[in-house]
Order: sequence, then structure tokens, then C-alpha cells
Amino acid sequence: MSNKLVICSSPIDDDYVGEEYDANFTNIDEYNWSDITKNASNYSEVICVNNSTDDKSAWRLLTFSRLNNFPYMNLDDTFSLESSFHIDSTANKKIESNHILFLGCSHTQGIGHISNETVYTYKLCKLLDRNPLIIKKWPSGIGNWHIEEQLQTYNLKNSTVVVQFTDIHRIGLNGKNKYGYKYSRTESEVFSDEVLACEFLRSVKRIVNYLRANSTKFVFFQITHENRLHDEITSELSTYKEFVYMTEFLDYAEDNSHFGNKTNDYWATECYKKLTSLYSLS
Repeated sequence: MSNKLVICSSPIDDDYVGEEYDANFTNIDEYNWSDITKNASNYSEVICVNNSTDDKSAWRLLTFSRLNNFPYMNLDDTFSLESSFHIDSTANKKIESNHILFLGCSHTQGIGHISNETVYTYKLCKLLDRNPLIIKKWPSGIGNWHIEEQLQTYNLKNSTVVVQFTDIHRIGLNGKNKYGYKYSRTESEVFSDEVLACEFLRSVKRIVNYLRANSTKFVFFQITHENRLHDEITSELSTYKEFVYMTEFLDYAEDNSHFGNKTNDYWATECYKKLTSLYSLS
């Protein structure tokens, strides 16, 4: 028995991949992911190798490798762990020094609250003696793609930003930006949970790189209504120093759907602690 295990994206010629690396082999297409991970603990070396030309298979393997911290060998292809970013210094929208830009979904908009005073955006700004800058008329059910789009329209240099990510299934489909609440289950299942998680994590990486490149003072967190790979995603997000892990959901707002005053107070406090521990906000 070899002390090395190769995990392939496809069963096609996975035995040849094993021979190439002088290792035992398996693949994530035919076998249960948990069983593969358990079996991998018996090996001193584990690597993931993409042996498929199918984009979906490569995405799934990349997600699997990230979730289990296994080396992904195809770092020179389009599914590299590194994500590109750029600095857009020509953006016209200015963020004043006494403002905090907030980007998120309906929770950031304060939907369901009678008063802005019970929303975390205003609570956090009160703690920091700042004013909230929130995009008006943010569509209900909006996805994380919109956050990335909107960031490109601001001059972020040395600004302060708080990002609240939402459900991973709220995506653009077939070139159209479609709001999450309008998706049918069939449409959502065009993408497996693993692909959705991978795409979300790639988007987070791009956004973090973009904000860091602009010397932005920022933190981010995720409020999700689903359990799709939640623990695995949270584990990955926790590798970023700017991530705020929200663990408590204490109450609901007046619409009995969005989270309420106590929960928003908790969010504001946690963001405040993270921001002030990372940056000087005087």
C-alpha cells in the first residue's frame, strides 16, 4: 500500500493519475466525500489532481481541497486558488472620512424594522461617531454578486467598509441577475452545493484582495438562511483576519422574518470590536 493518496475530480483514467504520482487513487465523483476524507487520514501524503476538462468537476475538486486543506496540484490553470483583483482609482463615488459604507442584503437595508435606530448599521455608526452610507433601494433577495459589483463603483482608498454576505445560492443565472426569492428549487440545483460554495469563496477572496489593495479599513460577516456547507464555509472564512463570526440570533424584527433589535445590537458590537482591534479609526 502506498503512503500517498491522489484524489481525482473524475473517475475517467483516475488509475493512470495514480500511476503518474506512484500513489493510490480515488475520485470525488463516485465516492462519498466524508468517506474519502476519512480514508485520507490513513495516508501520510494526500493531493488533489484535476483530471477532467469539465469546469464543474474542477470547481468541485477545488472546493473539496479547500474544505479539507488538501494540496490542489493544478495551480497553473483557471481554477487556481489565487483570485485576481485590480485597483480602480477612477471610481467616482466618494466615501467621506466620517462615513462607513455598508454593503449587504435586506438585513443591511434594515428591512422589517420600523426604525433605523434598531439596525446594526446605525448602531455601529453611533459607537464610532460615524454616519452610515447605505445604497438606497437595494432589491429584496439580492445576492453576493451585487456586493462585488457595487464595490467597483466607489473610490475605496483609505475608506471604512462593512460587508454583510448572504446566502450562497443567490447568484446570477444565464447572464441575468436574478433575486434569490424568485429562484425555483430546480433553477438553484443547476449548481451543486459544492460549486456554489466554491464560487462564493472565490468571490470573498476577490473582495478581500480588492479592499486590502485599496488600504480599506473593513470587516465582513455572513448572515445566511441555509445550512449548505455552512461549517466548511465558516472554517474557510475564519482564515481572514477581517472576518467576524456571528454565532447568536436572538430575536426577530417587526416583520417576524428579519432579525431584530437585540441581534442587530450584537452584530454592531462584534463589528465594533473587530474594527477597533484591527485599525485606528480616530
